[in-house]
Amino acid sequence: MKPEPGHDQIWSLTGELLWDIILFLDGKALLVLGTTASYVLLTCERAKLQRCLLQVKAPVKRPAGSKLRLSDDGHVSRRLCPPPRQRYVRNFLPVQQSLAKLARFSKEGDRLALGSLLPWLENGDACTRAAAVRAVSRVARREDRDVLASLLACLRDSSFGGAAMAEMGPALRCLVAPGDPEVVDHITGLLSNAAFAVRHAALQALPHVVAKGDAHAIDTILARADDKDVEIREEAIRALAQVASEDDHRALNYLIRGLRDESIYVRRAALEVLPLSA
Repeated sequence: MKPEPGHDQIWSLTGELLWDIILFLDGKALLVLGTTASYVLLTCERAKLQRCLLQVKAPVKRPAGSKLRLSDDGHVSRRLCPPPRQRYVRNFLPVQQSLAKLARFSKEGDRLALGSLLPWLENGDACTRAAAVRAVSRVARREDRDVLASLLACLRDSSFGGAAMAEMGPALRCLVAPGDPEVVDHITGLLSNAAFAVRHAALQALPHVVAKGDAHAIDTILARADDKDVEIREEAIRALAQVASEDDHRALNYLIRGLRDESIYVRRAALEVLPLSA
């Protein structure tokens, strides 16, 4: 994914003009305006990254065997209101690099930068979405409700997992005050969702938004101790070890009971966390 040639020309021209102007400044003016060039160039680079991120889009997947008819609503809407020019990408590495770079160049709470970062929470592969989560957590202000709503919406997406879900915990710790009732209630509600992937994601996220030893969170996790899905029981073991205090006998008894679970994965999880809880 390369920027358009015109962008490079504007970028070079901006730098040349700035240096030509600086040559005519005296020592006092240089002292006052010493950071002008770097500031303007940084702003130009950030704008170029935002434009690139807005121009690219993940390939749209249609069900196997489906065909798009000429009378389809999509054709009609594109004729009536043509979409902006976008480029579809299959190699997401440049996108991931742009997300990380834009986060470094942006100030905390930059709404324009967040407008370019947030759409990538829902697009691209797992690594790209993980990069988006990292970038968003770096730019967003703590307890930004709009950003939190976008992050929490990802927990309902069954395709949001792997590397992306691994980054969700640190992001929530960074942006959510421990025990935030609105966030905790939202995640707790997802634990009753019919979809396994949603319950699993919520169980992974819960320890990162509650305080150590939170009694309500411990009760919520213990309520999933006998879930029919092995992965839920395994994640309950790991979540309990993160939330429960070392002297919580109920939690310790559950972890010991996990050593006798019929699943080897649950037994292994209990074996791994018990030393940390002892």
